[in-house]
Amino acid sequence: MGSPHGSDFPAALIRFATCLGIQIQVCDPHHPQQNGFVERYNRTYQQECLALDRPATLEQAREVTETFGMHYNTQRPHQGLSCGNRPPRTAFPALPALPAVPQTIDPDRWLQDLDGLHLERKVDRNGTVSIDLKRYYISAQLKGHRVVLRLDAQSRSMQVIEEQKAIKSLVLKGLMNQTLSFEQFLVHMQRQARAQERLRSMQERKYRTGKFATP
Repeated sequence: MGSPHGSDFPAALIRFATCLGIQIQVCDPHHPQQNGFVERYNRTYQQECLALDRPATLEQAREVTETFGMHYNTQRPHQGLSCGNRPPRTAFPALPALPAVPQTIDPDRWLQDLDGLHLERKVDRNGTVSIDLKRYYISAQLKGHRVVLRLDAQSRSMQVIEEQKAIKSLVLKGLMNQTLSFEQFLVHMQRQARAQERLRSMQERKYRTGKFATP
């Protein structure tokens, strides 16, 4: 779920949920007790499904997961206090209906939750700064100076502030600036997630190589 090192904006999964009006609460690193219900389910799923059926392909994994989900919800006693040693669908036969998926989505809606975000950067020798792993030109005359960048969600830009004075506006890169159908939005976010995963994996490989190469 995490963003690559150096990112300033949320990971693709969080942005995907935010655009659909879903709030995700991210647990602190190495604190599984903050999300004990999900962690317990993951262990059960691993021990009682994957470790037993050992699916060899994605299709097999989907099939055994669907079968396990039916067993978990309708047959397997649940020891949670709210279930009282009954299967979840027995304890809760009527569940609230989920809202329908919207037909069109603003893929840049996640910016609204970050409106007013402040970042501090040092202008490099080329007069540029990095924002979410992308380079932006500020001014060669400000080389070595520190500036504050303030996110303006409405204009979809970063306001550059130097010595408490706004000196420039930077239009954010990588935004869609148009509404998409849900299918288009899903494809777009899948591409974003894959790109982030590739970059994160590359960063981890470089870290491990550098770590093990150090005498």
